[in-house]
Amino acid sequence: MTRTGTPSTIIRRRIDRRGLATFASGTLACALIALAALFHAWVRTRVTEQGYELSRSSDEHRELSREHERLQFHAAQLKSPQRIEELARTRLGMGPPSVDRVVVLVGGALRAGTSMVSAR
Repeated sequence: MTRTGTPSTIIRRRIDRRGLATFASGTLACALIALAALFHAWVRTRVTEQGYELSRSSDEHRELSREHERLQFHAAQLKSPQRIEELARTRLGMGPPSVDRVVVLVGGALRAGTSMVSAR
């Protein structure tokens, strides 16, 4: 492969190629820097979004914990023996049995002198 042309033409082509290579490497470097800057901005945005999401989740957890404690307290109030006794007496008309409804067992047998009334 022989080069044709005058020495000045050959030098000019070499300079043009060198200039083109310099331009291409400069453009590639700028593109890489721009890509790195965009990636950095994207990562920072994601971190900020995740921070806000974590804050919202933390607030929701705190609120749900308070609600859970309130419901546990309410359930304990509903289970209290005093409340159950009051409901049994007022709503269901329950109370202690009358003396004639009490059957006393001694050693597994009826005690003499007590009568047994049939249950409803």
